[in-house]
Amino acid sequence: MSCHRMFCALSALLLSACSTLAPVDHNNDALRVECHWDLQYPSVAPADATLAQLRETATRRLGALNLNAQWELNSEGATAEAFTDSEPDRQRLHRLLSVVLPGMERYPSAFFANVRLHNIVLVKELAVGGQRRLAMPMAEVDSVAYADNSAKLCPAGMEMRVHHEFYHFIDYREHDDYYHADPAWLAMNPAELTYGKGGASFYGKNLQDVGHAKPGVVSLYSSYGQEEDKAETFGWMMTPDYAARLDLYVMQDAHLAAKLRHMRAQFRKYSQPADARNSSATGL
Repeated sequence: MSCHRMFCALSALLLSACSTLAPVDHNNDALRVECHWDLQYPSVAPADATLAQLRETATRRLGALNLNAQWELNSEGATAEAFTDSEPDRQRLHRLLSVVLPGMERYPSAFFANVRLHNIVLVKELAVGGQRRLAMPMAEVDSVAYADNSAKLCPAGMEMRVHHEFYHFIDYREHDDYYHADPAWLAMNPAELTYGKGGASFYGKNLQDVGHAKPGVVSLYSSYGQEEDKAETFGWMMTPDYAARLDLYVMQDAHLAAKLRHMRAQFRKYSQPADARNSSATGL
């Protein structure tokens, strides 16, 4: 691995938007206050589907978006396990797919081609440096990983994490760095907003990620770093249950409204077919 590839791999491992320190008790889920626990996502396969059938479903539906389903994680500093054909593992994979697949299907296939995302890695028991994660961007290998860690998470909260972590990948593609100063984004902040010490500093304190905790940010977690602010705004925008609340927040917050307009423009930009984007860039 080149020095550049190793650096971006290590940077990806430091992102902690989807960490969870206690994977069994949902009361330790940082999103528990904002999640609507009664909102369920449709099943993607029959309840008695085999591991092979679940994998075929994921392969087919992701393939329609020109994405590859992968079942093992190969990333320095991170560990994960493959799903087995046991009843508990089939249930866990089914639960994961029921959120990840519709989440990915909210994008046109052109979007993934434009940001050069090729692989969706689906695993269990994901950990990075010993810290449990539910997702991880891996721009150095054109991939994003999603995991079931036995956590009792509401589906909408997991979908928000799907989009949040994907935006870290997009942000890396735009700036060639997971951590960077973005003057255009910072200019949308209210003067009194200062960021914290990064997403990793949020965890281990049993904090809750509540919505619109202060002016200019969609959630408390957004205030922990510019990279988290961008990913949270995008994640809320892309998750229908969260987007409904975001639409209410922006009615009272001009700074957050500007950030939402920026993210909607991002979505439109990357949703265009490559030839349309090239024509736009050249003024044709």
